[in-house]
Amino acid sequence: MIADDIPYLINDINKQMPFHSDNIATIPRTFKPLPKKLMEESHKVDNKFLNNHLGEIEEAVHKKLLNKIPFIQQQKKYHEKSGILNHDNFFHADLATGTPISNDNFKHSQFMLNSFLSASACTGGDELETFTTGGYGNFSHVYLVTCNSDTTVGVIGECYDQIAVDCSSCNDNIRLGSYSDDSGDPDVLYAQTASIPMTCDYAYKSLDEFTLTSTKTWLTISVESDNTILEGGERVGDERWSQTQDYEAFPDPATSISWSSKITSEAQLRRMKLGHS
Repeated sequence: MIADDIPYLINDINKQMPFHSDNIATIPRTFKPLPKKLMEESHKVDNKFLNNHLGEIEEAVHKKLLNKIPFIQQQKKYHEKSGILNHDNFFHADLATGTPISNDNFKHSQFMLNSFLSASACTGGDELETFTTGGYGNFSHVYLVTCNSDTTVGVIGECYDQIAVDCSSCNDNIRLGSYSDDSGDPDVLYAQTASIPMTCDYAYKSLDEFTLTSTKTWLTISVESDNTILEGGERVGDERWSQTQDYEAFPDPATSISWSSKITSEAQLRRMKLGHS
């Protein structure tokens, strides 16, 4: 495995591995009836994912091309009780030394220096912002909107964990998030905030840390009530997709819904930005 393989591996992780947080659960699956027990389905899909990709992940970690901590934390927190992790020492020992991982959240005993993990830590990306100047206008609560521009082009493999939107009114709640890109279309949901209170500012809100798998990056917004948000852009290369829908969690992947309006050049955007803390 070489560094050029990592974006493809990360893409497989995002598309094929179940993801859980305190607010959402995403389980990749073909169209079929809903499972009777969510976690049983998640364990089943995760086991299939590990059978197909764990060897690649171990190799990438061993070559210091991939930070294993977020992956192992996700696996142990949500799948350890299922027993599917017991067949591989990867989840129970440090690959660099063979030392069992202690109970202090994957850190070693105080007398051990864990330089292996710090060497492969995620690199925070430069700030990605849709545009810089514009005017405030009404943003309707009936729309889900995702947009990108030439200034939201990132670097594959770099990480982000916060997002902001420029608001001058702050009624009720808001959801913010980000999608990867697939051939010009918004694709896999990287992360989204919970439903959080609007704030009259341009302040960052926390996201679960994610790694870019495409250079083009989509920033997404939905509000519970109408609010005033900075509008602008309208340049060649500015794109906006919108869809009328109730205020709810974002679809994943983006193509699981039919977006009613697509403007692929000179679109009016909302001022948003991604960053890393």
